[in-house]
Amino acid sequence: MSHAPAWPRLTLASGPVDVSIDTLRGMQRQSLYHYDPLFIEIFADTNALLASAFRTSYDTVIMQAEAVLGLEAAAASLIAPGDKVLNLVSGVFGKGFEDWIRAYGGELIELAVPYNEAIDPDDVRRVLQAQPDIKYLSVVHSETPSGTVNPVREIGAIAHEFGVLTIVDTVSGWLSEDFSPESWGMDVVVAGPQKCLGSTAGLSLMAVSPAAWEAMERREHPLRGTFLSLLDWKAAWIEQRRFPYTPSVYEIYALQAALRQVADEGVAQVVARHQATAHATRAAVKALRLGLWAASEAIASPCCTAVAVPDGVADADLREIMRSRYGVMISGGFGSLSGKLFRLGHMGPSAHPTAAMAQIGVLERALLDLGHPIQPGAGVGAMIEAFAGWNDATGTFPAKS
Repeated sequence: MSHAPAWPRLTLASGPVDVSIDTLRGMQRQSLYHYDPLFIEIFADTNALLASAFRTSYDTVIMQAEAVLGLEAAAASLIAPGDKVLNLVSGVFGKGFEDWIRAYGGELIELAVPYNEAIDPDDVRRVLQAQPDIKYLSVVHSETPSGTVNPVREIGAIAHEFGVLTIVDTVSGWLSEDFSPESWGMDVVVAGPQKCLGSTAGLSLMAVSPAAWEAMERREHPLRGTFLSLLDWKAAWIEQRRFPYTPSVYEIYALQAALRQVADEGVAQVVARHQATAHATRAAVKALRLGLWAASEAIASPCCTAVAVPDGVADADLREIMRSRYGVMISGGFGSLSGKLFRLGHMGPSAHPTAAMAQIGVLERALLDLGHPIQPGAGVGAMIEAFAGWNDATGTFPAKS
Protein backbone atom coordinates (compact mmCIF):
# COMPACT_ATOMS: atom_id res chain seq x y z
CA MET A 1 0.00 0.00 0.00
CA SER A 2 1.46 3.35 -1.06
CA HIS A 3 1.47 6.32 1.28
CA ALA A 4 1.15 9.98 0.37
CA PRO A 5 4.35 11.97 0.85
CA ALA A 6 4.69 13.81 4.13
CA TRP A 7 4.08 17.54 4.15
CA PRO A 8 7.36 19.41 3.54
CA ARG A 9 8.92 21.17 6.49
CA LEU A 10 9.95 24.05 4.24
CA THR A 11 8.64 24.97 0.78
CA LEU A 12 11.49 26.91 -0.80
CA ALA A 13 10.41 26.45 -4.38
CA SER A 14 10.12 29.23 -6.95
CA GLY A 15 6.41 29.76 -6.28
CA PRO A 16 3.89 29.05 -4.93
CA VAL A 17 5.67 29.62 -1.64
CA ASP A 18 4.87 29.19 2.03
CA VAL A 19 2.41 31.78 3.31
CA SER A 20 2.56 33.44 6.69
CA ILE A 21 0.41 32.64 9.70
CA ASP A 22 -1.28 36.04 9.34
CA THR A 23 -2.24 35.24 5.75
CA LEU A 24 -3.71 31.90 6.80
CA ARG A 25 -5.66 33.65 9.55
CA GLY A 26 -6.93 36.15 7.02
CA MET A 27 -8.49 33.31 5.04
CA GLN A 28 -10.27 31.89 8.07
CA ARG A 29 -13.32 34.08 7.67
CA GLN A 30 -16.91 33.43 6.71
CA SER A 31 -17.56 33.36 2.99
CA LEU A 32 -19.33 36.52 1.84
CA TYR A 33 -21.73 37.13 -1.02
CA HIS A 34 -19.71 39.23 -3.46
CA TYR A 35 -22.26 42.06 -3.34
CA ASP A 36 -22.41 42.11 0.43
CA PRO A 37 -21.41 45.67 1.43
CA LEU A 38 -18.62 44.25 3.56
CA PHE A 39 -17.09 42.37 0.61
CA ILE A 40 -17.30 45.49 -1.57
CA GLU A 41 -15.37 47.29 1.16
CA ILE A 42 -12.81 44.46 1.40
CA PHE A 43 -12.30 44.39 -2.38
CA ALA A 44 -11.88 48.16 -2.54
CA ASP A 45 -9.40 48.10 0.35
CA THR A 46 -7.44 45.32 -1.36
CA ASN A 47 -7.19 47.35 -4.57
CA ALA A 48 -5.98 50.36 -2.62
CA LEU A 49 -3.36 48.25 -0.84
CA LEU A 50 -2.28 46.81 -4.19
CA ALA A 51 -1.85 50.27 -5.72
CA SER A 52 0.26 51.27 -2.72
CA ALA A 53 2.44 48.16 -3.04
CA PHE A 54 2.79 48.80 -6.78
CA ARG A 55 3.63 52.43 -5.91
CA THR A 56 1.28 53.57 -8.64
CA SER A 57 -1.58 55.96 -9.29
CA TYR A 58 -2.64 53.83 -12.27
CA ASP A 59 -5.82 51.78 -12.10
CA THR A 60 -5.35 48.35 -10.56
CA VAL A 61 -7.16 45.24 -11.72
CA ILE A 62 -7.35 41.96 -9.80
CA MET A 63 -8.29 39.26 -12.29
CA GLN A 64 -9.67 36.08 -10.80
CA ALA A 65 -7.19 33.39 -11.84
CA GLU A 66 -3.43 32.93 -11.60
CA ALA A 67 -1.12 35.29 -13.45
CA VAL A 68 -1.24 33.45 -16.77
CA LEU A 69 -4.76 34.88 -17.14
CA GLY A 70 -3.46 38.42 -16.69
CA LEU A 71 -0.70 37.90 -19.23
CA GLU A 72 -3.03 36.54 -21.88
CA ALA A 73 -5.62 39.20 -21.03
CA ALA A 74 -3.03 41.90 -21.70
CA ALA A 75 -2.28 40.43 -25.12
CA ALA A 76 -5.93 39.83 -25.97
CA SER A 77 -7.07 43.29 -24.84
CA LEU A 78 -4.33 45.24 -26.62
CA ILE A 79 -3.08 43.37 -29.68
CA ALA A 80 -5.17 43.64 -32.86
CA PRO A 81 -4.48 41.83 -36.14
CA GLY A 82 -1.49 43.40 -37.88
CA ASP A 83 -0.06 45.17 -34.83
CA LYS A 84 3.71 44.89 -34.64
CA VAL A 85 4.91 43.57 -31.27
CA LEU A 86 8.54 43.45 -30.19
CA ASN A 87 8.91 40.47 -27.86
CA LEU A 88 12.06 40.33 -25.73
CA VAL A 89 13.14 36.75 -25.03
CA SER A 90 15.67 35.86 -22.35
CA GLY A 91 13.98 32.75 -21.03
CA VAL A 92 11.12 30.29 -21.11
CA PHE A 93 8.35 32.74 -20.21
CA GLY A 94 9.49 35.42 -22.65
CA LYS A 95 9.44 32.84 -25.42
CA GLY A 96 6.01 31.64 -24.33
CA PHE A 97 4.45 35.09 -24.76
CA GLU A 98 4.93 34.71 -28.51
CA ASP A 99 2.05 32.23 -28.63
CA TRP A 100 -0.39 34.94 -27.53
CA ILE A 101 1.05 37.53 -29.90
CA ARG A 102 0.39 35.15 -32.79
CA ALA A 103 -2.97 34.00 -31.42
CA TYR A 104 -4.36 37.54 -31.46
CA GLY A 105 -2.99 38.40 -34.90
CA GLY A 106 0.08 40.38 -33.93
CA GLU A 107 3.10 40.60 -36.20
CA LEU A 108 5.92 39.15 -34.10
CA ILE A 109 9.37 40.69 -33.95
CA GLU A 110 11.71 38.78 -31.64
CA LEU A 111 14.83 39.99 -29.89
CA ALA A 112 16.40 37.02 -28.11
CA VAL A 113 19.45 36.20 -26.02
CA PRO A 114 20.63 32.91 -24.45
CA TYR A 115 18.62 31.85 -21.41
CA ASN A 116 21.38 32.77 -18.95
CA GLU A 117 21.72 36.35 -20.17
CA ALA A 118 19.67 39.56 -20.11
CA ILE A 119 18.37 41.86 -22.84
CA ASP A 120 20.68 44.76 -23.73
CA PRO A 121 18.69 48.03 -23.84
CA ASP A 122 20.91 49.28 -26.70
CA ASP A 123 19.67 46.37 -28.81
CA VAL A 124 16.09 47.38 -28.04
CA ARG A 125 16.83 50.90 -29.21
CA ARG A 126 18.34 49.60 -32.46
CA VAL A 127 15.26 47.51 -33.25
CA LEU A 128 12.87 50.38 -32.51
CA GLN A 129 14.92 52.75 -34.66
CA ALA A 130 14.90 50.27 -37.53
CA GLN A 131 11.16 49.56 -37.26
CA PRO A 132 9.34 52.72 -36.17
CA ASP A 133 5.88 51.18 -36.67
CA ILE A 134 6.24 48.80 -33.68
CA LYS A 135 3.22 49.36 -31.44
CA TYR A 136 3.87 47.20 -28.36
CA LEU A 137 6.83 45.74 -26.50
CA SER A 138 6.53 42.71 -24.23
CA VAL A 139 9.19 41.79 -21.68
CA VAL A 140 9.65 39.55 -18.66
CA HIS A 141 11.11 41.40 -15.70
CA SER A 142 12.22 38.32 -13.73
CA GLU A 143 12.71 35.08 -15.69
CA THR A 144 12.12 32.70 -12.80
CA PRO A 145 13.14 29.52 -14.70
CA SER A 146 16.54 31.08 -15.45
CA GLY A 147 17.02 32.99 -12.20
CA THR A 148 17.76 36.17 -14.17
CA VAL A 149 16.36 39.69 -14.43
CA ASN A 150 16.06 42.11 -17.34
CA PRO A 151 16.80 45.88 -17.09
CA VAL A 152 13.13 46.78 -17.38
CA ARG A 153 13.55 50.37 -16.22
CA GLU A 154 15.95 51.18 -19.06
CA ILE A 155 13.90 49.20 -21.57
CA GLY A 156 10.68 50.94 -20.54
CA ALA A 157 12.23 54.39 -20.92
CA ILE A 158 13.41 53.54 -24.43
CA ALA A 159 10.03 52.14 -25.43
CA HIS A 160 8.25 55.29 -24.29
CA GLU A 161 10.78 57.43 -26.12
CA PHE A 162 9.52 55.77 -29.32
CA GLY A 163 5.84 55.90 -28.32
CA VAL A 164 5.68 52.13 -27.78
CA LEU A 165 3.42 50.71 -25.05
CA THR A 166 4.85 48.00 -22.80
CA ILE A 167 3.44 44.75 -21.43
CA VAL A 168 5.57 43.71 -18.44
CA ASP A 169 5.52 40.28 -16.82
CA THR A 170 6.72 40.92 -13.30
CA VAL A 171 5.03 37.82 -11.89
CA SER A 172 8.07 37.01 -9.75
CA GLY A 173 9.93 40.32 -9.96
CA TRP A 174 7.42 42.46 -8.06
CA LEU A 175 8.64 43.26 -4.53
CA SER A 176 12.13 41.88 -5.25
CA GLU A 177 12.99 45.25 -6.80
CA ASP A 178 11.56 48.64 -5.92
CA PHE A 179 9.66 50.01 -8.90
CA SER A 180 6.69 52.10 -9.89
CA PRO A 181 5.01 51.54 -13.27
CA GLU A 182 5.09 55.28 -13.93
CA SER A 183 8.83 55.62 -13.37
CA TRP A 184 9.73 52.33 -15.07
CA GLY A 185 7.74 52.82 -18.28
CA MET A 186 5.26 50.00 -17.62
CA ASP A 187 1.85 50.29 -19.29
CA VAL A 188 0.31 46.92 -18.41
CA VAL A 189 1.95 45.25 -15.42
CA VAL A 190 1.17 41.67 -14.41
CA ALA A 191 2.32 40.33 -11.02
CA GLY A 192 1.65 37.11 -9.15
CA PRO A 193 0.64 36.96 -5.47
CA GLN A 194 2.32 33.56 -4.95
CA LYS A 195 5.89 34.81 -5.36
CA CYS A 196 7.58 37.60 -3.38
CA LEU A 197 4.30 38.75 -1.84
CA GLY A 198 3.95 35.31 -0.24
CA SER A 199 0.22 34.87 -0.84
CA THR A 200 -1.82 32.21 -2.62
CA ALA A 201 -1.66 31.54 -6.34
CA GLY A 202 -5.17 32.18 -7.65
CA LEU A 203 -5.11 35.80 -8.84
CA SER A 204 -3.55 38.10 -11.46
CA LEU A 205 -2.45 41.46 -10.04
CA MET A 206 -2.34 44.22 -12.61
CA ALA A 207 -1.76 47.94 -13.09
CA VAL A 208 -2.91 49.64 -16.29
CA SER A 209 -1.76 53.05 -17.56
CA PRO A 210 -4.16 55.59 -19.08
CA ALA A 211 -2.37 55.14 -22.41
CA ALA A 212 -3.03 51.39 -22.32
CA TRP A 213 -6.73 51.90 -21.56
CA GLU A 214 -6.94 54.33 -24.47
CA ALA A 215 -5.28 51.82 -26.80
CA MET A 216 -7.78 49.11 -25.76
CA GLU A 217 -10.74 51.44 -26.35
CA ARG A 218 -9.33 52.66 -29.68
CA ARG A 219 -9.25 49.20 -31.27
CA GLU A 220 -11.67 48.66 -34.15
CA HIS A 221 -13.28 45.87 -32.12
CA PRO A 222 -12.52 46.43 -28.40
CA LEU A 223 -12.41 43.18 -26.45
CA ARG A 224 -15.54 42.82 -24.32
CA GLY A 225 -17.79 40.07 -23.02
CA THR A 226 -15.02 37.55 -22.30
CA PHE A 227 -13.09 36.33 -19.25
CA LEU A 228 -9.99 37.88 -20.88
CA SER A 229 -11.40 41.41 -21.15
CA LEU A 230 -9.65 44.09 -19.13
CA LEU A 231 -12.22 46.58 -20.41
CA ASP A 232 -14.97 44.56 -18.73
CA TRP A 233 -13.17 45.06 -15.41
CA LYS A 234 -12.83 48.76 -16.09
CA ALA A 235 -16.52 49.16 -16.95
CA ALA A 236 -17.69 46.99 -14.05
CA TRP A 237 -15.41 47.49 -11.04
CA ILE A 238 -13.50 50.72 -11.70
CA GLU A 239 -16.52 52.67 -12.99
CA GLN A 240 -19.46 51.06 -11.15
CA ARG A 241 -18.10 49.06 -8.17
CA ARG A 242 -19.60 45.93 -9.67
CA PHE A 243 -18.00 42.69 -10.93
CA PRO A 244 -17.97 41.22 -14.45
CA TYR A 245 -18.18 37.76 -12.84
CA THR A 246 -18.03 36.24 -9.37
CA PRO A 247 -14.70 36.99 -7.68
CA SER A 248 -12.69 34.40 -5.74
CA VAL A 249 -13.67 35.45 -2.25
CA TYR A 250 -11.10 33.47 -0.28
CA GLU A 251 -8.25 34.42 -2.62
CA ILE A 252 -9.16 38.07 -1.99
CA TYR A 253 -9.06 37.47 1.77
CA ALA A 254 -5.54 36.03 1.42
CA LEU A 255 -4.42 38.87 -0.83
CA GLN A 256 -5.74 41.55 1.51
CA ALA A 257 -3.93 39.96 4.46
CA ALA A 258 -0.64 39.64 2.56
CA LEU A 259 -0.81 43.22 1.27
CA ARG A 260 -1.48 44.53 4.77
CA GLN A 261 1.70 42.81 5.92
CA VAL A 262 3.63 44.56 3.12
CA ALA A 263 2.11 47.88 4.16
CA ASP A 264 3.14 47.26 7.78
CA GLU A 265 6.69 46.23 6.86
CA GLY A 266 7.12 48.81 4.10
CA VAL A 267 7.82 48.15 0.43
CA ALA A 268 11.44 49.31 0.70
CA GLN A 269 12.04 46.91 3.59
CA VAL A 270 10.43 43.99 1.71
CA VAL A 271 12.66 44.68 -1.28
CA ALA A 272 15.78 45.02 0.88
CA ARG A 273 14.99 41.72 2.61
CA HIS A 274 14.77 39.92 -0.74
CA GLN A 275 17.93 41.56 -2.05
CA ALA A 276 19.93 40.70 1.08
CA THR A 277 18.76 37.08 1.15
CA ALA A 278 19.57 36.65 -2.54
CA HIS A 279 23.06 38.07 -2.02
CA ALA A 280 23.69 35.73 0.90
CA THR A 281 22.44 32.74 -1.10
CA ARG A 282 24.76 33.54 -4.00
CA ALA A 283 27.65 33.88 -1.56
CA ALA A 284 26.87 30.41 -0.22
CA VAL A 285 26.65 28.90 -3.71
CA LYS A 286 30.03 30.33 -4.69
CA ALA A 287 31.61 29.14 -1.42
CA LEU A 288 30.45 25.62 -2.28
CA ARG A 289 32.20 25.96 -5.66
CA LEU A 290 28.92 25.60 -7.49
CA GLY A 291 28.14 27.65 -10.57
CA LEU A 292 25.46 30.30 -10.85
CA TRP A 293 23.33 29.76 -13.94
CA ALA A 294 23.18 33.50 -14.69
CA ALA A 295 26.01 34.68 -16.95
CA SER A 296 26.85 37.38 -14.38
CA GLU A 297 25.86 38.08 -10.82
CA ALA A 298 24.63 41.50 -11.91
CA ILE A 299 21.65 39.90 -13.67
CA ALA A 300 20.94 37.23 -11.01
CA SER A 301 17.37 37.33 -9.74
CA PRO A 302 16.57 38.50 -6.19
CA CYS A 303 13.67 36.04 -5.96
CA CYS A 304 15.47 32.75 -6.62
CA THR A 305 19.02 31.59 -7.25
CA ALA A 306 19.47 29.29 -10.24
CA VAL A 307 22.43 26.93 -9.85
CA ALA A 308 24.02 24.86 -12.61
CA VAL A 309 23.77 21.16 -11.80
CA PRO A 310 27.33 20.02 -10.95
CA ASP A 311 29.02 17.23 -12.90
CA GLY A 312 28.20 13.79 -11.61
CA VAL A 313 24.97 14.88 -9.90
CA ALA A 314 21.48 14.34 -11.30
CA ASP A 315 19.16 17.24 -10.63
CA ALA A 316 16.20 14.95 -9.89
CA ASP A 317 18.24 12.93 -7.37
CA LEU A 318 19.39 16.05 -5.55
CA ARG A 319 15.90 17.47 -5.24
CA GLU A 320 14.42 14.12 -4.25
CA ILE A 321 16.90 13.71 -1.39
CA MET A 322 16.31 17.25 -0.15
CA ARG A 323 12.55 16.63 -0.18
CA SER A 324 12.21 13.02 0.99
CA ARG A 325 15.02 12.87 3.56
CA TYR A 326 15.07 16.41 4.88
CA GLY A 327 11.66 17.86 4.04
CA VAL A 328 12.86 20.80 1.93
CA MET A 329 11.12 21.36 -1.41
CA ILE A 330 13.03 23.28 -4.08
CA SER A 331 12.47 23.74 -7.82
CA GLY A 332 14.30 22.24 -10.76
CA GLY A 333 14.71 23.62 -14.23
CA PHE A 334 11.65 24.27 -16.39
CA GLY A 335 11.00 23.63 -20.06
CA SER A 336 14.22 23.63 -22.08
CA LEU A 337 16.20 24.16 -18.86
CA SER A 338 14.94 20.96 -17.24
CA GLY A 339 17.82 18.93 -15.78
CA LYS A 340 20.36 21.70 -16.32
CA LEU A 341 19.80 23.70 -13.15
CA PHE A 342 18.07 23.74 -9.79
CA ARG A 343 16.62 26.76 -8.06
CA LEU A 344 16.98 27.88 -4.46
CA GLY A 345 13.93 29.93 -3.56
CA HIS A 346 13.95 33.01 -1.36
CA MET A 347 10.56 34.65 -1.89
CA GLY A 348 8.04 36.07 0.51
CA PRO A 349 8.41 34.82 4.10
CA SER A 350 11.41 32.66 3.08
CA ALA A 351 13.46 35.74 2.15
CA HIS A 352 14.97 35.51 5.62
CA PRO A 353 18.13 34.07 7.24
CA THR A 354 16.28 31.31 9.08
CA ALA A 355 14.89 29.70 5.92
CA ALA A 356 17.91 30.52 3.77
CA MET A 357 20.45 28.95 6.14
CA ALA A 358 18.29 25.85 6.54
CA GLN A 359 18.09 25.52 2.76
CA ILE A 360 21.85 25.78 2.27
CA GLY A 361 22.52 23.35 5.13
CA VAL A 362 20.20 20.77 3.60
CA LEU A 363 21.71 21.37 0.15
CA GLU A 364 25.16 20.64 1.60
CA ARG A 365 23.94 17.45 3.27
CA ALA A 366 22.23 16.25 0.09
CA LEU A 367 25.34 16.88 -2.02
CA LEU A 368 27.39 14.87 0.46
CA ASP A 369 24.78 12.09 0.38
CA LEU A 370 25.27 11.94 -3.39
CA GLY A 371 29.05 11.76 -3.03
CA HIS A 372 29.70 15.22 -4.44
CA PRO A 373 32.85 16.69 -2.85
CA ILE A 374 32.17 19.83 -0.85
CA GLN A 375 33.60 21.26 2.35
CA PRO A 376 30.81 20.81 4.91
CA GLY A 377 29.76 24.15 6.34
CA ALA A 378 31.39 26.24 3.60
CA GLY A 379 28.11 27.47 2.20
CA VAL A 380 26.44 28.05 5.54
CA GLY A 381 29.56 29.82 6.79
CA ALA A 382 29.60 32.20 3.85
CA MET A 383 25.91 32.88 4.36
CA ILE A 384 26.43 33.61 8.07
CA GLU A 385 29.01 36.21 7.15
CA ALA A 386 26.77 37.71 4.46
CA PHE A 387 23.91 38.15 6.95
CA ALA A 388 25.98 40.30 9.32
CA GLY A 389 23.93 43.33 10.31
CA TRP A 390 20.51 41.73 9.91
CA ASN A 391 17.89 42.90 12.41
CA ASP A 392 14.21 41.97 12.08
CA ALA A 393 13.19 44.35 14.83
CA THR A 394 14.48 47.45 13.04
CA GLY A 395 14.05 46.32 9.44
CA THR A 396 17.80 46.58 8.96
CA PHE A 397 19.32 44.21 6.44
CA PRO A 398 22.87 43.92 5.07
CA ALA A 399 23.52 46.04 2.04
CA LYS A 400 23.75 44.35 -1.35
CA SER A 401 27.30 44.41 -2.69
